[in-house]
Amino acid sequence: MNKPTDIPLAWPEFDQQEQAALIEVLQSHRWSVGEQLLRFEAECAALAGCDHAVGVNSGTSGLQIALEALGIGTGDEVIVPAYTFVGSVNAILASGAEPVLVDVDRESLNLAPDSVRAALGPRVKAIMAVHLFGRLAAMDELNAIAEHAGLHVIEDACESAGAHRDGQTAGNLSDIGCYAFYPNKPIAAGEGGMLLLHDADLALRCRQLRNQGFDPISGSYLQDRHGHSARLSEWHAAIGTAQLRRLDRSLAQRDRVAAMYRERLATDERLELPCLAAGDERIAWFTFPLRLTQRLASQRDSLLAQLRSHGIGCNTYFTPVHHLPFHRDRHRQVDLSVSEDIGGRCLALPLHTELSAEQVDRICSALQSCLDRLDR
Repeated sequence: MNKPTDIPLAWPEFDQQEQAALIEVLQSHRWSVGEQLLRFEAECAALAGCDHAVGVNSGTSGLQIALEALGIGTGDEVIVPAYTFVGSVNAILASGAEPVLVDVDRESLNLAPDSVRAALGPRVKAIMAVHLFGRLAAMDELNAIAEHAGLHVIEDACESAGAHRDGQTAGNLSDIGCYAFYPNKPIAAGEGGMLLLHDADLALRCRQLRNQGFDPISGSYLQDRHGHSARLSEWHAAIGTAQLRRLDRSLAQRDRVAAMYRERLATDERLELPCLAAGDERIAWFTFPLRLTQRLASQRDSLLAQLRSHGIGCNTYFTPVHHLPFHRDRHRQVDLSVSEDIGGRCLALPLHTELSAEQVDRICSALQSCLDRLDR
């Protein structure tokens, strides 16, 4: 259990809206596939600017269902960044396809288009573009590559609900996009995911896949494959709807915290900080990712341990997939020099709506004191 003075890495907010929504579900006796799910799907579709949304039980399940709905499976390859949360790759494996690990851009930490081009091959059927840390990937260039090569594009927008740039909205820039609602996300329902689509036939297929091959809305069955038990419950949909309705305020508060971090840490040459939003860009911050300089990379794990001893939640975000025990030496890959470099130096600090200026001061002070000790 956390001490009262601990500052957690993530801290989902709630108020009377969530409590009232849960009581409404409880008293309805309709706890699955009901009005809450339909309402939440409609509001997520509106947020993304898509025609359809399909609620599922997790972002990883959503990505798997997206691949299966597009006909991608055994014998196919899917390009995906090596520097990402492992769920992106696990979804590809669960669909029966094989991941091809490619590198990321050093600044944005999103898919590097040149690395994607280097990974193209006859079995590649899709690109999975991850909007890492709530920042949009270079979708214009990635979609151009996909169009030229005849590939599908799937957006892993699990970390980026509400993110946008230059009129482009996360989840709306591909064949199928996917949000996730884990407790550290801007829309935090506890668990769950949401598929975002423009194509009505694909949306129907996703609804069938999530519900054992049968869609109760249309009364139609899948003819060519089995389905899954991957429904989003009424409970999670009700919480998600309440969270979605305060999303603009939540993202503004997260912007404020990110700006405070940057103001306090900008002159520390031992740290490389993420770029703040530029122009009309909105980042859906869910943590504050930074990197140690090369000189201190070997001290990263010691730094994390020291910060935790001060009651500050922190973690590595992320260990490159090809360094994880199960995935090591299993997947085709191209040059991953940036992922190798970033993966050895990265760490994440708390970032959520409840962080006060005093807490950010405490985190930054502890971080710099720990760095002083390690840098002697």
